[in-house]
Amino acid sequence: MIAMRGRWTAIFAGATLVACGGSMEPRDAQQVTDSSTTDSATDVRVQEDAIALDVGSDATLADSGVMPMDVGASVDVWDASAPTDTGVSSDAASGACAPAGRWGMPTEVFTLPAPNAQGELFVPDVQARFPAVNWATLQRLYIPAGRYTLINLGNLPRRAPDRPLVITNTGGQVLIRPNAGSTQGYIWSVTGGSNWVITGRYDPVSRTGDSAFRGHDCDDYASSRGRYGIISDGIFLNGGHMGIGVANATSFELDFLEITRSGFAGVRINNSGTGGAAPAPLENIRLHDLYIHDIESEGFYFGWTGAPPSPLAERTQVYNNRVLRTGTETAQLQNLGDGSEVHHNVFAWGALDWRAAFGNFQDNGSQLQFRRGSVFVHHNVVMGGAGTLGNYFFSTESGDTARAVRIEDNYFADTLSLGIYFGGATSTEGTLSLRRNFFRGMDFGYAQLNPMATDPGVVIRFAGTIAGPVTLADNAWEGSRRITDGITGGAGTRGALTATGNTNGAVAAVSFVRSGFPAVPTRRLEYWTDRATLAPGMPAMMYAAGALVMYDGEMYECIAANSNARPDRSPASWRRLPTPTDDVRLAPSSLYATRGIGLQPVR
Repeated sequence: MIAMRGRWTAIFAGATLVACGGSMEPRDAQQVTDSSTTDSATDVRVQEDAIALDVGSDATLADSGVMPMDVGASVDVWDASAPTDTGVSSDAASGACAPAGRWGMPTEVFTLPAPNAQGELFVPDVQARFPAVNWATLQRLYIPAGRYTLINLGNLPRRAPDRPLVITNTGGQVLIRPNAGSTQGYIWSVTGGSNWVITGRYDPVSRTGDSAFRGHDCDDYASSRGRYGIISDGIFLNGGHMGIGVANATSFELDFLEITRSGFAGVRINNSGTGGAAPAPLENIRLHDLYIHDIESEGFYFGWTGAPPSPLAERTQVYNNRVLRTGTETAQLQNLGDGSEVHHNVFAWGALDWRAAFGNFQDNGSQLQFRRGSVFVHHNVVMGGAGTLGNYFFSTESGDTARAVRIEDNYFADTLSLGIYFGGATSTEGTLSLRRNFFRGMDFGYAQLNPMATDPGVVIRFAGTIAGPVTLADNAWEGSRRITDGITGGAGTRGALTATGNTNGAVAAVSFVRSGFPAVPTRRLEYWTDRATLAPGMPAMMYAAGALVMYDGEMYECIAANSNARPDRSPASWRRLPTPTDDVRLAPSSLYATRGIGLQPVR
């Protein structure tokens, strides 16, 4: 949803965001008026009108694409009009539902300066800037509440795992939102260090967050929008902006943050090598309880997608996240290594920009790359894809050992082409297990973009040689496709692949507690665009009555046939629908909830 679509390929290189087609260097420190005062004790609150995610006509946008269709499974909304009953009571002593005191009571704290007159907090070397702070023992680094246009925190300390540095808001809400028309290169940059945590979680014992901005604490997902202690709102300002970018750090945690309207990725994490050296590994990283929504491209953009060497990501944990309405992949997680898990997430309404994304083959629901060791992907909801629901790859680099990948107990739904694509060869040293997964909405519709495209005829496709043991067991899929090439029915063998107990038949649609999304097929919703830039001849888009689109983070329904008008400026052609509530917990009585799929209670 940005005017510079297609010109940016954003990459983290050290502490700098570098983009093809334009400089994204951090601003020169001499250009930033520094607030030299410290510790503000002011109890600042960011009020509701300051966090409303509606910039009207101030933002410069050029957006993404839709055409009405009915190709995929319905999304049933369970009791959408009823108030949410979480079944969880607050802890009367702590005032929080999640267990309090996870980081202990702090005794050493430091509060950063308030933003300067331009709304910037620019501290590219926190240790040099504040030499009086004992960075080896500091327990809380507080960001004072207020409106920020930019935050840069660099050279964070390296800490021991049992003594993490917790970075959090104090005195109210921290809202990071650039000014419309700004030319700044980034919004929120964090570099260096290890064993630190950035959290907006309210914990009265650990002295984190704020009681008025509790996000989805107490499982109050339906009221959480705009109510997190820390929010990054990129207003789709720039095609290279990340909601938060983390570089050259390891063993850290992101928790209870809201990230929205990022011009490229919601969360970008990478380590880069210098002087030809291999990059430091991405180890022991935990990304959880994040609310990432309405993103121009990827929700998560983790790791390196270029030529090796790459930062090996071992013991990476990605769980209990809502990643909703992204232009390309909801989650692009690369270089996964031993001990990594991706579980209990809802990755929904992915690839909404499939007609006009920044490049070809960027229209998958999710993308994962497996390198070595044990990697487990389980109990996720993955909904919405154009090319595939899962674009998955095997790869090895020098020194990598055997690989054991398990993809189990997931719900995959609503694609215009493939269900899952596996690129790269399964090796004799590696194993792959796909068990108890559900596949629904395997209805071909990709010819709308590419008239030469044909129905793949299968749910799962392996592009490389199946050399190592592959198990397909007890999966369920609907439709007339085969489960994979060379297998008829639910059982059989093909080289090193063995299929047993798979069933072809009706697969129930997932039902959410209170998503706020109309009860129509997932693929009916797309990003608005005036032109299908990835289609032959770049045809202009004409929308029929009933078409559903997202524009600037809001949902619109077309009410006039053959409309090409921009939704926010054309009330005669478009009706703005209520903003989705995004309580995408699964309905308690549903088949998938009883199997433990999807979001779990806050803990």
